[in-house]
Amino acid sequence: MGRADGLAPSVKGAPQQVKDGVLIWYGVAALQLVTGILQLVLSLTDRRTLTRQVTEQTKDMDLPGDASIHTLVTGYAILQFLLTLLSVMVAVWLISRVGRGGYRSRFFLTLGTVYLALMALMQTFAGAPDTGSVLLIVLIGAGTIISGVLAPAGWWLLTRPETRDWFGIPGEREMEEFTAALDRRSADLKKMKDEERAAKKEKKEKEKKKQKGD
Repeated sequence: MGRADGLAPSVKGAPQQVKDGVLIWYGVAALQLVTGILQLVLSLTDRRTLTRQVTEQTKDMDLPGDASIHTLVTGYAILQFLLTLLSVMVAVWLISRVGRGGYRSRFFLTLGTVYLALMALMQTFAGAPDTGSVLLIVLIGAGTIISGVLAPAGWWLLTRPETRDWFGIPGEREMEEFTAALDRRSADLKKMKDEERAAKKEKKEKEKKKQKGD
C-alpha cells in the first residue's frame, strides 16, 4: 500500500480530484486559523465567559500569590490560540503530503474531517453565548460550520476511484490479480506438500519391502 516510488515532487502531476481536494483543505486550514484569531480576540475583549470557566476550574486549586484570574484568563486564551495554530501547521504539512501522494497522511485528514464535521454539527445546534460580541460569535460559528462542510467535500474528492494510482492504492483489477496469484501460490504449496508426502510414503514402502526381502 502506498506509492512504490515514494512521494511525488509536487502536486502538479496529480489527478484533478486530488488538486481540488487539496485546495479545499488548504481553505479549511486557513478558515481554522481565522476562526482561531477571532476566538482569541473574543476571549480577550470580553473575558466574562472565559473568566467563569477558569474560576470554576481553579476553585479547588492553590494558586501562587502573584497569579490572578485575569492573568490566567489571558494565558488560557493565548494557549488555546497556540494550540489552534499548531494544529493548522500540522494540517498544512499533512495536506502538502497528501497532494504528493501520501496515503498515510490522507488517513489523518480523514480523522480531521470527522472531527470538523462533528464540531460543525455541535455548533449548529448550540445556543448562543450570553456574552460577547454578536458579530464575532456569528463569524466564529460560521467559520466552524463552513469548515465542517468543506472538509468532507475535500475528503470525498481525495478518495475518488480516480485517485487510487496517485496514492498507490491497488484497484479492483490489481486486487483480483493479487488474489489469483495468492491462490496459485497456495495451490503450488499444496502440490509440493502432497508430492513430499507421496515421496515419503513411497520411501517407507520400499524400506518395508527391503526388510521383508532380507
